[in-house]
This record gives sequence, C-alpha cells and structure tokens, in this order.
Amino acid sequence: MAEHSYLIVANGHWPDEEIWRPLVKSANHVVACDGAAHQCLENHVIMQTVIGDMDSLSKETQIQIQTDSKVEFLRREGQDENDLLKALRWSIDNGASSVDIFGIEGGDLAHQFAAILALCEAPSNARLHTSKCTIELVPKGGYKNCSIEKNTVFSLFSIGDVNGLEITGAKWNLKNETLRAGTQGLHNQTKDECLEINFSSGQLLLFLDR
Repeated sequence: MAEHSYLIVANGHWPDEEIWRPLVKSANHVVACDGAAHQCLENHVIMQTVIGDMDSLSKETQIQIQTDSKVEFLRREGQDENDLLKALRWSIDNGASSVDIFGIEGGDLAHQFAAILALCEAPSNARLHTSKCTIELVPKGGYKNCSIEKNTVFSLFSIGDVNGLEITGAKWNLKNETLRAGTQGLHNQTKDECLEINFSSGQLLLFLDR
C-alpha cells in the first residue's frame, strides 16, 4: 500500500465489484464526491472525506454518515470546477502519492468527458478506472510499462498538439511525430514486452484496455 494512497469515488456508475473492491482495500484515504457518499454508504465503503458543493447529498444522509463514522465534510462552492476536480486538487494538496478514481460512467456524456479532462487540469499520477479501461495523463518524463500483456489495445489522445511523440513496443510505433486532437491515436496494440511512450511537449491521455 502506498503511504498516501487516495481513492476518489465520483457520483456516477461504478464498475464491476472485481474492479472497485481492490481499489477500496488498497486505499488508506477514501474521498467521496458529494452524492457519491450515498453509494459508498450503500456498499459499506468507509469514507474519510466527502467533498463538493453538497447539492446532491441530503441532510439525512449526512447525519447517517456522521453517526456511523468520523467523516470530514468539505463544502466547496463554485461552478468553475466539478466535484471531481475539487476532490483531485484537494488530494494532491494533501500529499497523495497515488490517486485512483472510479464512478465516472453513466449519465450525461458531458460529465464523463469533463471527468477525463480533470486529469489535465490537475496533472498528477491519477488514474481513472472504468469498466473497460484505465485512463491516465502520460507524465512529462514519459511512460514505460513492462507488465502489459501482448496484444493489449490502447489509445492515445492529445489535448492540443503533442510534439516529438515516440512510441515503442506497439503494432504502430512512432518516432518524432506530432499528434493533434482527433482520431489518429485510436486503437493501437502492444506487441513487445514493454510499451514506452515519450514526447517533448503537450498533454497526452492514455486509454489502456483491460
């Protein structure tokens, strides 16, 4: 377990229990985004913090949560940031060494897209977990993973232009290319023991299939 391993639960659909249960067990601090506290309560997930504008959380639920455990409620007003981004910034500011996130699926597609873009607004090693894949912001220092099974499908999407992109260990490798926002990076595939991704500038999102 990481020394400061944080788990953020967003107020959307949860993936299968075989995905979320290990994340709960490995975290030493669980943060619920506003109404996600309802689902944590229903699934017997112990929270340490609830954060958001509290517009999706009834007073009755707040009282029930506080009766059963010691939970810190952090009201964060403002519409410029969604509750997930507020929770992510707070976790980083509180020294999280790793951040896992689930509960972004279902409902309004714009909310799901905003949840993914939160990774770019608060750059960190945070990883989103969905039913089909994980999503993370590729760090400036590059990405290397030698534990991915061969033939695993992955996609790369740029936020703006990504320059000097190099990919090795894939079906379609790249060397010193520019990736622009669009569909070019959709559905590549691992071919070697190690997948390595490097770039010189920009922001790059990695979608890695399960």
